[in-house]
Amino acid sequence: MKSKLFNRVFSALASLMLIVCLPQTTVFAADETVDTWDGSADISWYNENDTEFHLTTAEQLAGLAQLTNTKINSEPKPHYGNSFENKIIYLDNDLDLGGYNWTSIGDKGNEDQYYFKGTFDGQGHSIYNLSANGTERNDHNALFGTLEKNGTVKNLNVINANVRADDYSLHVGILADMVINGKIINCYTSGTVESVNGWRNIGGIAGSCMQSTRLIGCASDADVISTNLGNPSDTVGGLVGGWELANGDSLISDCWFGGSVRCEYEDSAVSGILGMGYNTRVSNVTINNCMVAVKDITSVEPENISWIAMLRGEPVVSNCLYPDDNGAYPSVTKLDNTGTADTSFDSSVCGQAVSDFTDNDVLASLQNHASQGINWVKGIEHPTFSWDLRNMLADYTAVDSALEKIPQDFSIYTEETVSALQNAVNSVDRALSAAEQDKVEAMAKAIEDAVAALVYRDADYSKVDEAIAKAEALNKEKYKDFSQVEAAINAVVRGKNITEQAEVDEMAKAIENAIASLVYKDADQSKVDEAGAPVNLERVPSSTPDTGDDSNITFWLIIMLAAGAVMTGTVLYRRKKSVMGNRSLFKNCADCCEKS
Repeated sequence: MKSKLFNRVFSALASLMLIVCLPQTTVFAADETVDTWDGSADISWYNENDTEFHLTTAEQLAGLAQLTNTKINSEPKPHYGNSFENKIIYLDNDLDLGGYNWTSIGDKGNEDQYYFKGTFDGQGHSIYNLSANGTERNDHNALFGTLEKNGTVKNLNVINANVRADDYSLHVGILADMVINGKIINCYTSGTVESVNGWRNIGGIAGSCMQSTRLIGCASDADVISTNLGNPSDTVGGLVGGWELANGDSLISDCWFGGSVRCEYEDSAVSGILGMGYNTRVSNVTINNCMVAVKDITSVEPENISWIAMLRGEPVVSNCLYPDDNGAYPSVTKLDNTGTADTSFDSSVCGQAVSDFTDNDVLASLQNHASQGINWVKGIEHPTFSWDLRNMLADYTAVDSALEKIPQDFSIYTEETVSALQNAVNSVDRALSAAEQDKVEAMAKAIEDAVAALVYRDADYSKVDEAIAKAEALNKEKYKDFSQVEAAINAVVRGKNITEQAEVDEMAKAIENAIASLVYKDADQSKVDEAGAPVNLERVPSSTPDTGDDSNITFWLIIMLAAGAVMTGTVLYRRKKSVMGNRSLFKNCADCCEKS
């Protein structure tokens, strides 16, 4: 009963594990190595003649910050650093910046123009543990201080950042503090970004954006926190805190937010994509096909919350998705020129409320409205991008293939090896990301190894042992020929497994048949059983001794004498009885005559 129950439970588990997960195609492979920062800066890789550079160490990245932040002209003002304009920096390795406080790439104020104007291509690599906790009058805290004039960051992940601005910074982000006419493309951030003094623009990717800046295909799982310890307000957005001087080229397209936003100030704009668009011109920033996939957006004044953005002027927002909260918050809040919310604006035209972000219709909507070059795919909790290994499901094809190789009947295997296989199956985690693909492959291999290691149970030799015991209990001296029994016993082969049970049963049958065929010495072949086979009885005497057999002559003489005595006694008895009968007759006759 236990075996049957185990088989049913295991089969149900295996069926559950065979639920097919949609495999995804990725642009960047999971990284194998991470270079750890020692706190120093290396600028030996740079020269003024080359236009392309490849960075492999954290020290070289710190060198990029040093070069950008160093004055390169003799004039007292304005000060200019090396902007890397028209140059490309490639990141060839994952980096870990943990343990040291980071100085932004372009860490001075706008008036000094220490900007990064080149292109930084992360090539899908990640920068881990960025830590920037301003304690002086620093203007910037993010990885990049200011991107300006087509300054571009693309294909980069900043993971587990810890950015805290309690200094002079007015713009606070994780990837960049300020972006002026720059681009951020296919980038992802996670960790924490926090402001503690107020009057700041805070965002999970960028603190502030200006003019024709463009964010395309970006995402963040960051916790964006506005802590009330100073001035009366902040502008807080999941991706971007504030946007100023927008124009017709200003764009946030195909982006998503999955972290959290918390604002402790009363007079603040709080949103999942863009905190506030400060428009003083005719145009406004265009927001298209973006998604806020969480409800964790809070403020001490809930009426200041918008799922997508709060915008001054006419919103240009379309095809956006946000949580279904039964209308508690608008998708977009429109402000008039006085900063008062326009209650007549119908924000439903900006997008759609969603109750289940894993629904295939959500993915289809994003795909149908995607910008050129953007590929939305199925994610773990919501759709994401094909390059976003951390938020899309791993490919479980190898696991499913391994599960298909599991035998249907476990009763023929040892409990130990079946238990090992069960453990391998139970260890499968169906929620791993593509960044953990190596773990998924290890799960598949563990299952395959456990299947290969299954050991058959031993065959059941109980019938063989019973037959042998039966044969050993016999006195072979009583039988004419005991050799067939011995031969059947000697033919027994031990060590067979359960799949060879039929052969073992034949061994037992052979012994039983040999025993059944035994014939006692001088058996009476005239007696047969119901099946017509001779009955093996102890020696039965015939009417006369066997010819030439005088081994029991005395016995026979005694028998013959006894028989003669019996016969003689019988004759005498009969004669006596006859005489007595006659005497009686004579007496009767005499009595009769005498009466006459």
